[in-house]
Amino acid sequence: MAINDPSSCERNVAAVVREAKESLGTVLHDSGTILYSSCTTLKPGKFYFLGLNPGGPEEGTKTILRSLDELSSSTVNAYLDEDWSSAARKFANGGHPLQQNYRFLFKELLEIKEDPTDVCASNLIFRRSIGERGAKYEELVDKCWRVHEAILEIVRPMAIITFGRQPFDFIKEKLHGDYHQPEKTKHGNWTWRYSILETGEKLIGLPHLSRYAVRNDPDVVKGIRSLLNRNRQPSDAMQIFLKSN
Repeated sequence: MAINDPSSCERNVAAVVREAKESLGTVLHDSGTILYSSCTTLKPGKFYFLGLNPGGPEEGTKTILRSLDELSSSTVNAYLDEDWSSAARKFANGGHPLQQNYRFLFKELLEIKEDPTDVCASNLIFRRSIGERGAKYEELVDKCWRVHEAILEIVRPMAIITFGRQPFDFIKEKLHGDYHQPEKTKHGNWTWRYSILETGEKLIGLPHLSRYAVRNDPDVVKGIRSLLNRNRQPSDAMQIFLKSN
């Protein structure tokens, strides 16, 4: 697939939109979004980055359906470009702790000097809520996963990087990952986890990056980089697995 081919980009966006509209049903009318990165990240890439669900108040924000309708023209990376200020704290665009951690992590892993705009980023659950309870995890995770399958078939990442407990646990079980002893961080008794999926891709689970400052923990980034450098299966193994399950 030609990464810079406009027609490929259009086909990839159309495939994700089609799957989302078929799978999500009435959830389409809830506040939320599909991608946190630009539509141009729907192409083969090294990483797929996932949190649990979009945060913030539901009132006055766009629906999932509207985010799909606008997907083909979306050029914003929420982790780099958006203002995540709240009534309690003000930040410059991209200055929220989670955004700073995202930028640091992928600058280190991609070993580039520019902002990591090419990383495909989303959330396990597309529905927006202030807290985890409002995400409706049990009700929505399987519906949302069908959309992630469509995205994974396009991106074919060498690693899925998650933050927070639920995305890691769900994907590890869904894609038949193995078990490894959690690794320590410098933040109290918090750990980071990893698993090798049945297809050979790596699954990496970090603590929630709003509270855990990975940018101050270079040993963790070193450990992740070492894991990524280990042998992996061809990138089409993920596609074969998803199509057969």
